[in-house]
Amino acid sequence: MTDQLYVVLLGTGAAAPSLSRGLPALAIVREGKIILCDCAEGTQLKLLQAGLSPAKVQTICISHLHGDHIFGLPGFLTSQQLFGRTASLTIYGPPGLADFVDMVATISKYELGYPLDVVELEPDVTSEFKVQEFQVTSKNLRHSSPCLGYRFHESNKPGKFDEVKADALGIPFGPQRGQLQSGVVITVAGKTIYPCDVMAPPIAGRIITYCTDTRPCTAALELARQSDLLIHDSTFSDAYADRAAPTFHSTSREAAEIAAGAQAKKLILWHLSIRVHGEEELNLLTQAQQLFPNTVLPHDLDEIYLRRGAGE
Repeated sequence: MTDQLYVVLLGTGAAAPSLSRGLPALAIVREGKIILCDCAEGTQLKLLQAGLSPAKVQTICISHLHGDHIFGLPGFLTSQQLFGRTASLTIYGPPGLADFVDMVATISKYELGYPLDVVELEPDVTSEFKVQEFQVTSKNLRHSSPCLGYRFHESNKPGKFDEVKADALGIPFGPQRGQLQSGVVITVAGKTIYPCDVMAPPIAGRIITYCTDTRPCTAALELARQSDLLIHDSTFSDAYADRAAPTFHSTSREAAEIAAGAQAKKLILWHLSIRVHGEEELNLLTQAQQLFPNTVLPHDLDEIYLRRGAGE
């Protein structure tokens, strides 16, 4: 195991694709397993261009049911059938997602030969569920339809075993040292030894937050709290700020305010309007960096690697 965790920004645009930006989708890659956030038109191709196997996608988290976020899903499902997938696939999303999947299957007259589980999350409550090594939290954002933001909080990694302390405590080489590393209390020569006696403090898990298609809101702020990486709706620059509220989107400056308020470590500007190009892209980035310096203006297929905290 390499403990490697990174995000591939498959499509960074909004509403309609352009020659420079595809529609919204990103991949969270950990130990060869992939979680997709949204599955826009063109997502399969972007996965291949990124060198990622669609067969490695085990979970898809759909934010909402607007076409630019889900119209790649039917093609993804049927392509996996075509290539003989047998591994199960779980899709999370808002109410109506199961109907969408079933409707397309009925109209297209296809059946899947692999297990598919569609889990609808109620937008009116906070949902908690486990995906691989992540504790996932979802909350309803502020958009024109129910739109879920997702927080992926990786499990803590055990601290290092201190051989010197173990020797000093008289712990023999063998299974008892392994028990301590697994969190088990042991007894040696009548003395109780706790894991904390020989283990360094655990190394905190990394946190990725995905908040697309939203006005600035409390839910986004809560999901983003202390995130290592925040991907947040930044559809418009200040030049088009008058369009943000009516369309239930955010400007890059508003995204930066959320990042700063949440004490996130890095902000990725996301869901960029086709109106924003050329010099306006630089303006979009500059306006965010004025409030939150560690802001990135991404391009399709960019990879963002996340290291664990200092001390590893």
